[in-house]
Parts: sequence; structure tokens; C-alpha cells
Amino acid sequence: MEIEISNINSCSIFRHNKVGSIKKTDIKMCVSNIFNKNCSDMLGWLDLPDIDSEQIEDILQFAKSIKKRFKNFVVLGIGGSALGVKMLKYAFFDSINKKEKIKTFVLDNIDGDYFVSLLNSLDLKKTAFNIITKSGTTCETITQMSIVLNLLKKKKISVQKNLFVTTSKGNSLYDYANNLGLKTFIIPQDVGGRFSVLSPVGLVPASIMGIDIVQLLNGAKNIRENAKSSSSNLAYISAHICSVALNNGLTNIVFMPYSQRLKLVSEYFAQLWAESLGKRYNRQGREVFTGQTPIKALGVTDQHSQLQLYSEGRNDKLFVFLKVKSSSFDITASDNIPFMLEIKNISLSKLLNNEFDSTRLSLAKLDRPSFAVFLDSVDEFNMGELIFYLQTMTAFMGEMLNINAYDQNGVEQSKLYTKASLGFEGLEKQKNELEKFRKNQKFLQF
Repeated sequence: MEIEISNINSCSIFRHNKVGSIKKTDIKMCVSNIFNKNCSDMLGWLDLPDIDSEQIEDILQFAKSIKKRFKNFVVLGIGGSALGVKMLKYAFFDSINKKEKIKTFVLDNIDGDYFVSLLNSLDLKKTAFNIITKSGTTCETITQMSIVLNLLKKKKISVQKNLFVTTSKGNSLYDYANNLGLKTFIIPQDVGGRFSVLSPVGLVPASIMGIDIVQLLNGAKNIRENAKSSSSNLAYISAHICSVALNNGLTNIVFMPYSQRLKLVSEYFAQLWAESLGKRYNRQGREVFTGQTPIKALGVTDQHSQLQLYSEGRNDKLFVFLKVKSSSFDITASDNIPFMLEIKNISLSKLLNNEFDSTRLSLAKLDRPSFAVFLDSVDEFNMGELIFYLQTMTAFMGEMLNINAYDQNGVEQSKLYTKASLGFEGLEKQKNELEKFRKNQKFLQF
């Protein structure tokens, strides 16, 4: 993995904040806070690449049995329990039409039109379901689970054979799954949802899909070693650029892969960046209302839908481009288009590279800063590197902002209101507030 920062220092906000002038003492302090786990008790994700061989073997053997017995595999989860799986699925299967040994679906929404129609289209006897929720009480996921359990029972299909659970030890779902005799994989208590893709949350589905999880972890280990260093620290340098940009009014960050296979990496990054860094209070309890809004884009597609705004709209965005050096497939245009002979003998990869450089140059000339991240190819090792790079970059940014990057109080408030609406005990105050809110809504009628 490499990052290219050539046009950063030429942009006005970086002229007095040169990327190359980072103090080694600052890097050492930041690295120490994170890797010595001084800043949080939710840094277990740093250890995930070291999962022991016994756990790996358990996952591989279980995945083998699922692929042998089932035609379909359905993940029921939301947020961090689904985004990483979706990203891996898209990178290795959906975007290149690679034949899966088992057809995989990730249901991360409770929209009945999609959820019910999909269930109706599947042979449930030949479908395995993976319930993923760390807390074990995620309303959306447990509701999905309830519906699936009911359908399996109605059709007299074995729940023990067709359903398994990924959750944290000791919660209500864990106990319920044990009582039912379901296979259960454990999410470590000190790993948050958005940092959990290299835990059983992502490793089990990945293995079922035929993705090499050992190479995923090896790639993560490689970047972890780089992130511990005080020189050429890719994640720290990237976070430093983002911090300087935010401090100078660039409150949005556009994440733009130039690879169809990496399209959903932008969704994964968006959750990491938004939930980790969008915070009301700093560590001293002072209101700061900080964070940088992630914007998902895809090159070259969004050059034709968003680039106009990026070029001539408000100068409040930092651009992060993601590029793959070597694609798996390529093809060359012929000379059969008489009115555009310029495209004769140009390959898709060359055209993509030309558009990538042209977009970056056009933004730089308009004083819009960007940096680029390069992967050698889209394989398991490089994906492991990319995942851990984005996680450590987020962690370093949290240290620079002096906030807790591992809680999510803004999300919890919404969850409480949802549970209150369902009649959970102890939430009567929230239920009254919600009913009052609904009563006070005014609608325009035509």
C-alpha cells in the first residue's frame, strides 16, 4: 500500500502546515496512546489479526460444512454487523461476477418489500442464517431473527441446523442461542461493531463465501506494523492531512475509489469516520461538536454526477482517492468508431488512469486538496491492509481531535426512543417524549 500526497502542499491551507513537517514526538505519543491502549478500553480490534490457529480452524471447518449443506447464506445484521461483510462480498463477487459456491445475501434493513420478498424467493430448507449483533438486543436484527425462526418452525425446518449466531458472551441472545443449541461465535467485548470486520463478524461470512481469511489477517498485520512506526506511518500521515483540513474549514471528506470492486469501501469508511469522529464532547467534557462528514463517491461514475459541485461549489472538502495499480481484467477499444478515432487502441485501464489523474489535477488547479491511496491489486492480503489502514487512520484522527472515537451516544439516543416506542420497561420518559413529538407534528395538505 502507498499514499501519494504530491498536490497537498501546493494547496493554500497546507502551505503553512506542510505534511512533511510532522514531528516524530507527536507520532510517538499518538502511537503510544493507541497501541498501549491508554486512550480507551475498546481497542481490542488491534489484536484481531492475531486470532489463534484454533479459532481459524473452527471457522474454516464450520464454513466448509455450511457450503456443503446449503445453497443460500443470509446474514442478518445492521451497521458494523453488516457493512464489512457487504464490502468483502462486493469486492470479491458482485462486482466481477465470480461464481460463488454458495449464494450470499446481507439483509441490513427492515424494509418489508425487500426482506419478505427475498425470504419468499429462497428455499429455506437450503438456506443458512447468521444472526449478527454484538449487544444481542439490536431491535432490527432480533426482529428479523424472530420472523425467520417463525418461518422455519412453520415449515418444520431445523433451527439448530439452519441458524447460527455471532454475538458477545453473556448477553440475552447468547443465552437464548445456547438454550436452543445453536452454534455461536463470540465477538470480543472490547471490539466495537464498526471495528469488528476482522473478528468472527466478518471472518465467518468471508470464509463461507470462499474468501481467504488468513491472507486478510496477514494484510492487517502488515499495516499494523507500519502503524506502529514513527516514520512512513501511512495511517498517521493520512489522519494528519485530515486533521489539518478540518482545522482549516474542510468539514467534508469525499472518499472516491477508482475501482468498481472497491465501491462499498466508501460505505465502510463512511461509518468508521462518521460514528467514530462525530462527537459533541471532547475527553474533558467540553462541547466541541467536531467531526468531518464523509461523502461517498465512485470514480469515474461520479465525475458525471458530483464533480461539478466539487469543482465550483463550496471549498469545504478534502478528497481521498483510492486506486488499484493492477486490475484483474482489461480490454482494448478497436478502430470501428469513425467519429472518435482518438479512442483507437486505448484500453479501459489506461482510460481509467487518465481520468483519475485528470480529475486530481483539475481539483488541484482549483485549490481543492486531495491525496491518493494505492493498492497493488484487489486480493485478500491487500483488502486486509486497506481495512486496518482505515481503522488506524480513524483511531489516529480521534487522538488528534481529543475525543473518544469508540462510543456513539448520538446513535444510542435514537435506539432508546425506538425501544421506548415498543414498550421496553424503564423508558417511560422517552415514550412520552416520542408521543408528544408525534402529536406536535404539522402536515401541509394539498
